[in-house]
Amino acid sequence: MSIYLGNDVDPSNHFTVTSELVPPRDWNPYPIIEQAAGYRGLVDAVDISDNLLAVARMSPTVCAFFLRQIGINPIVQINLRDRNRMGIQSDLLGLAALSIRNITILGGYPARVGTEPEAKEVYDLRTMELVKYVCRFIKEGKLFDGTMMEEPPQMTIGIVENIAGKPIKELIDSLEAKVEAGANFVRTQLVFDIDLIEEWMAEARRRGLHERISIMASILPLKNLDHVEKALQIPGIVIPEWVTNRLSENDTEEEALQIATDIIEKLQTIEGMKGVHIRPIGGNDDSVGKIVAKANLAPLKKTVIGV
Repeated sequence: MSIYLGNDVDPSNHFTVTSELVPPRDWNPYPIIEQAAGYRGLVDAVDISDNLLAVARMSPTVCAFFLRQIGINPIVQINLRDRNRMGIQSDLLGLAALSIRNITILGGYPARVGTEPEAKEVYDLRTMELVKYVCRFIKEGKLFDGTMMEEPPQMTIGIVENIAGKPIKELIDSLEAKVEAGANFVRTQLVFDIDLIEEWMAEARRRGLHERISIMASILPLKNLDHVEKALQIPGIVIPEWVTNRLSENDTEEEALQIATDIIEKLQTIEGMKGVHIRPIGGNDDSVGKIVAKANLAPLKKTVIGV
C-alpha cells in the first residue's frame, strides 16, 4: 500500500510526486491556502509540517481542512516531540472525521533548535510504537487502550528514514522494523548523494522491502549558493561538495533547479524507488512547478474526496 490519492490508493506503477508546506505563524490560513493553490495539478499530495524546526505554527490538521476545500490531497505530519498518546489519539480521530487519509509520523527536531528552547519534549511513544498503535487503529478500529470504534477509518501511515550516519544494515533494520509494525510509505531524508541512496536501496531490495512499502526520496530545491549556506544551518542537512562546486561555477537559480532535476532523473532509474518528495525549505515554493516540468513528472489524475 502507498498513499491514498482521492478515492484510490496510489497504483504501483505510478511515480508519486509530493511536496511540503509549512503552516503560518499566524491565525490567518490564507498564506498556506494561497501556496497550496499553486500546487494544484503539479503534485499528488502535499505534506503539512508539524511545528517544523521546533517553531510553533498553525495546527496541520486545521491547515489540512482548508487545503481539502481547494482540491489538495493533504498528508498531515504528527511529531512525537509535542504530544502524548492522548493528544495523538485526539488528532487521529479529528483527521478521520475530516476524511484526511494520510499521515506521516516523525520524531521532530529537538526543542532547543527552535523558538522555545525551554519547552518540555514529550516523546511519550517511539516512532515504531506509534506506527503499531495507528496500524491497529486503522485495521481493527481500536483506540490505543483497546476501545472499539464503530468502524475503522481509512488511512495510510508514512514515516521518515535516514540514509546516512550509521551502517546501511542498521538503517535498513530500522526501516524493516517499521514496515513490520505497519508503515505504508517512507520518505528518506534529503538526498544529494546518489551512490549512498543506491546502496541504501540495494539493501532494502535485498530484504524485499521495496515490495512491502512505498519508498520515496526527499529532494531540496536550492535557489543559489547563498541558499546552500542557509540550508546547512538546518540540523541534519548535508550538502556535498559537488553541489557547491557547480553553483560556484554557475550561481543561478536555473543551475540550482537543474541540480534537483538531475538528481530526480537518477532516482527514477533506481529499482524500487516509488516517487519523490520535493521539500522547498527556505522560501523556494515556486520551484516545485519548475522542477515538475523540467523532470517531466506528472501527478495521477484524481478527485480529492469530499471536494
